[in-house]
Amino acid sequence: MMEQLAEFLDKDARAELCRTIEQHLTQCRDCRFLVDSVKKTIVLYQSDREVEVPVVVSAQLQAALAREYCAAQKRD
Repeated sequence: MMEQLAEFLDKDARAELCRTIEQHLTQCRDCRFLVDSVKKTIVLYQSDREVEVPVVVSAQLQAALAREYCAAQKRD
């Protein structure tokens, strides 16, 4: 599923692949969430507007990134 996500989001993707992925999405909540998040990210990236992130969300994101960075440093 993950390997084909970019092709699925491409408007020129093959119809058969789209049908297969759409069928999977009807049954898989996690993948629906992922596709929705990617679509929203693309829309935000392509827009020229600035998005204000709430302070709490920003703090949580920074903490999560710091944890991931530390975990990656330990693995290396």
